[in-house]
Amino acid sequence: MNGEKGFLITTPDDDDTVFYCNIWSKEIIDLAGTKGFKTTELQGPKATRANLESHLKRPVVRFVMFNGHGASDIVTGTVKEVIMKAGENEALLKGKVVYARSCYTLAVLGASSISAGADGYVGYSLPFAFVSDPAEGAHPLDDELAAPCFVTSNIIPATLLKGNSVSEAVKKSKSEMRKLMEHWETRTDRIEAPMVALCLNWNRLGLGFEGRGEVKL
Repeated sequence: MNGEKGFLITTPDDDDTVFYCNIWSKEIIDLAGTKGFKTTELQGPKATRANLESHLKRPVVRFVMFNGHGASDIVTGTVKEVIMKAGENEALLKGKVVYARSCYTLAVLGASSISAGADGYVGYSLPFAFVSDPAEGAHPLDDELAAPCFVTSNIIPATLLKGNSVSEAVKKSKSEMRKLMEHWETRTDRIEAPMVALCLNWNRLGLGFEGRGEVKL
């Protein structure tokens, strides 16, 4: 591989929820480039199981990030096609580090991926939650209500891309969630503030990892 490392990210753009995840992923894609990672984005209709499996077979891919809906044992892609499923194709994650910004996947898919040879799996055992402002639906980066949950979730791939370990990435994200929770719990200028704090705490409780915490990219 001549030292080359690949970053594979899915951005299926299925609905408003995933649209927010995708837009907030742009800074991660940009960061990967500055850190020397060869990036492949399975965007929109390209986020299919066939495309994912084809790219995962390339040994250069070291880091995989999923944006998409999930359940305990699956991650979906375009038109909610199941593109990764425990017991079917998680062996393709062997030797890779995974971050899934999806609901529930840590419990089953995370553990199964490690058993199949993945080096690390970061995800959520609960739904990934955020509050959005309908007035900013077309401009997720300007959405003050959504920003706290996406800033803190982006800490995970950013920390990994900067050469830190899986456990350090999770710890840093949870620490920032606590700080932002305290801020939003005391805000009185937005009626949605308590819900933002609740979502941050929900994500903090659900966030975790499977595999060895000291693993780095």
